[in-house]
Amino acid sequence: MSEIYALSDDILSPDELILEHARQILESGVKFYQYRSKKTEKNEQIASELLKICNAFNAKFIVNDDIYLAHKIGAKCVHIGEDDASLKEARALLGDDAFIGVSCYDSLDLALNAQQNGADYVAFGAVFSSLTKPNTTKTSLETLKKAKQTLKIPICAIGGINAQNISEISALNVDYIAIVRAIYEPFSIKENIKNLKNAM
Repeated sequence: MSEIYALSDDILSPDELILEHARQILESGVKFYQYRSKKTEKNEQIASELLKICNAFNAKFIVNDDIYLAHKIGAKCVHIGEDDASLKEARALLGDDAFIGVSCYDSLDLALNAQQNGADYVAFGAVFSSLTKPNTTKTSLETLKKAKQTLKIPICAIGGINAQNISEISALNVDYIAIVRAIYEPFSIKENIKNLKNAM
């Protein structure tokens, strides 16, 4: 059964709402929450509060891009892309017990390389057109299928996934389904997550 993996967003979940949003997401049973802020200056206090909330719900708090912020606040989970610190650097800084995900876009080779270098999971996307990241690389359902057959570590799908198309992804048995916009729109967070789970 695929797990929903929720991400924050600077616009959909601004600083003044993010803690309440995170609480609602975790109260809905989501066990993976990523703090994804594209601001140059990340809000360390908010990140620390989010970590506390995730710990209270026994959920993973994953910091996107910034291994140094994760280290500073004591977070043990990060997600890195091709422009971020390397997997080796992340592991050296955060320790052997850290949970590290790597973006692999549409590349099985990148995923195999990440697996070999000790990644805990790999992410492929965008699967569908994404309003959150309109210029991103597209991946295919075929790539997800191959990844599931080839890799030993969990795989994550991201990009434009909502209640209308989530069943296509869950049918492939991917481990994590990462969602941004469809967590916050069109209804309340709890209603949106309920609809996503029902659609799976």
